[in-house]
Amino acid sequence: MHRVAVRGTPVAAAPLTWGQHAIWAAIGRTAPNDHYFNLTRVLTPPDRCRPLPVADASTRLGAALSRHPTLRTRIVAAPKIGPLAPGGPAHQEILAEVGVAVRTVTAVDDAEADRAADILATELAGTAFGYENEAPVRAGLVLVGGSVARVVLALCHLATDGHGADILLRDVRLALLGRTGPPPGDPLAVATEEMSAAGRARSDAVIGTWADTYRALPPSMFTTARAEPQPVRWWVGRLTSPALGLATAALAARHRTSVSSVLLAATAALVAADGGGDRAAVLTIVGNRFDPSRRDLVATLSQEGLFTLDTAADDFAGLLRPAWRESLRAYRSGSYDQAALDEALAAVSAERGTTVHPMCCFNDMRLVDLPPGTPPTAEQVHAARADTVFTWAPPQPQVACRFCAHVTADGPALTYQVTGDTRYLPPARLEAFVRALEDLVVSAVDGPAPLARLRSAVVAA
Repeated sequence: MHRVAVRGTPVAAAPLTWGQHAIWAAIGRTAPNDHYFNLTRVLTPPDRCRPLPVADASTRLGAALSRHPTLRTRIVAAPKIGPLAPGGPAHQEILAEVGVAVRTVTAVDDAEADRAADILATELAGTAFGYENEAPVRAGLVLVGGSVARVVLALCHLATDGHGADILLRDVRLALLGRTGPPPGDPLAVATEEMSAAGRARSDAVIGTWADTYRALPPSMFTTARAEPQPVRWWVGRLTSPALGLATAALAARHRTSVSSVLLAATAALVAADGGGDRAAVLTIVGNRFDPSRRDLVATLSQEGLFTLDTAADDFAGLLRPAWRESLRAYRSGSYDQAALDEALAAVSAERGTTVHPMCCFNDMRLVDLPPGTPPTAEQVHAARADTVFTWAPPQPQVACRFCAHVTADGPALTYQVTGDTRYLPPARLEAFVRALEDLVVSAVDGPAPLARLRSAVVAA
């Protein structure tokens, strides 16, 4: 193991940004299992810079990390207010220099390097960061024949969101080639805008929309306890499906919408069917990079948006355009002062005499929505169904929601990962949920996909 220095201009103490505060609050709800929020990325060095000596890789890695001030962030927390909660308002400092430990492991060839990198990423992200005394990035190198075959990063979610992690990976790739990316932007400008009069007014308007919507929602989307929870309570299932990727692309092209909103519509239909109602509410993660000045920031900008949908249609196709419109509204509701929103929603719960929270979330983690080229045919979609794979990932002891969906892409395939509270979604039901979602979307490509069939599948699960 060795260390690389990450250097830059120090910044005096400042409040957390809205996105950081949202993650800080989530950490408090999830601790001591807060490593759940850590991000990982693996990079294969470009052929043009291989063989790559360890010393050169480390120097260039340090240069790439040094471009981004948030990777020198130290969080200074207020005193704890409970055994799990990290405390009230915290602030952050951006230090002049931090040291990042770099672990090295060896592999005999490229195939083993992939497996070693996956294991190393899991290990690097397997414990919570020391928010007050540790750099918010951990690194590792996988060596084959003494040269670097993989670069592995684990990142603290307080320093960056998933999109920012991909930007950082791009900059590391460029640094290995001796190049630099576009100017990364100024994370301090985000905090300045949020604290301005215009930022406060924008936040107040968004919070008002959330509060009004919460007054009309069912208290939760998952209210029926169906089993004794498993010893490790939150199970994680992954459906990897080329057919789902092709089907969502075909439907998005046909209905002039996006793959993400097709998946949101299917998720909402599934969630509503669990409770037997026609109204779904899902917290969807909004990237908040619509402003070009924020596009290349390695920072935590994402927050939850509020997506609601009336699912009373007879056929799934009838949800797709409404879901597109509602997803746009959700994106507009995804930037706000988290502490002020929490206070406003707590007041709504007090008004109603019950806690109001959807208890389900959706995070489309892909960078590109629609694949290029001609939309796939129904024949291609159904042929790909044979390659669907469902697997279980390690369960989690503490998650703040009862149902969490994460979408990633691997070539044409989509992976729809669900984390479910086994008190409300026992393992068999959780697997049936994602298989029913795939069936709904795939069947909609070449004919009607009655939502009644989805409700029947959910009831039978």
